[in-house]
Amino acid sequence: MFYSVDRVDDDYVTLCDDDGETKEIRSFHFEGKVSSGQVYRFEQGKFIYDGQETAARRERIRALEKELFK
Repeated sequence: MFYSVDRVDDDYVTLCDDDGETKEIRSFHFEGKVSSGQVYRFEQGKFIYDGQETAARRERIRALEKELFK
């Protein structure tokens, strides 16, 4: 399952999963800098950044925006 970062507040990261459920996770469960819009997957007890899925989702959003704002 994938989780997208909704927002980052102090010590917590708010994630939205593929089913639309949100979770607040302590930021120490993530490696590196976490930013809104990034996509992670949960494996072996930790959240792992998925750059390929993040790029794919951003591209889908750009395509939708292009269609909407013609």
